[in-house]
Amino acid sequence: MNNKRCIALVGLSTIESLGVKWILQNNWNCQLENFSSFSEFMPLSESSDAFIVTPEIFVSNLDFFLPRKQKTVLVMNGRNEKFTQAGVGMIFPDSDETEMRALFESLIKSLHDVDSQAGELSGREIEVLRLISAGKINKEIADELCISVNTVITHRKNISSKLGIKSASGLSLYALMNGLI
Repeated sequence: MNNKRCIALVGLSTIESLGVKWILQNNWNCQLENFSSFSEFMPLSESSDAFIVTPEIFVSNLDFFLPRKQKTVLVMNGRNEKFTQAGVGMIFPDSDETEMRALFESLIKSLHDVDSQAGELSGREIEVLRLISAGKINKEIADELCISVNTVITHRKNISSKLGIKSASGLSLYALMNGLI
């Protein structure tokens, strides 16, 4: 496994890109790719391990970024309360270097954690995900798959952990976007 991480910077201004690059390259072994727009970035998106983007890019491309929100950092141009519940890391204009380093440390650690997990869903987890997407509750899933409710709960926890998505609607969106339903 290559330890060098490829992080895409999408839509950032020149000064934002320089600041982010300076912190990341001086502290971690990262390859940084700068893209002025999402359309420029999209053909090369699969080569990126993480994403640092503007809120505008994030919002206009939710279908791409929501399943990858644990690997995404927003560079905010001010404090905006509507993004605080998104579960995405954020850098603000008044963030100091220590805060940014802590955020990037968490981002890099989460990339290593993903590597250490199985990463892909097992066949049974995909079955459970499909049934969650169909709107079934734990008891119904257990009855349909002939397993215990506790096993269903364990599968749900594992799916959420692997995908970084906690809500049933988020899991349904993930399943739809990845052709599982």
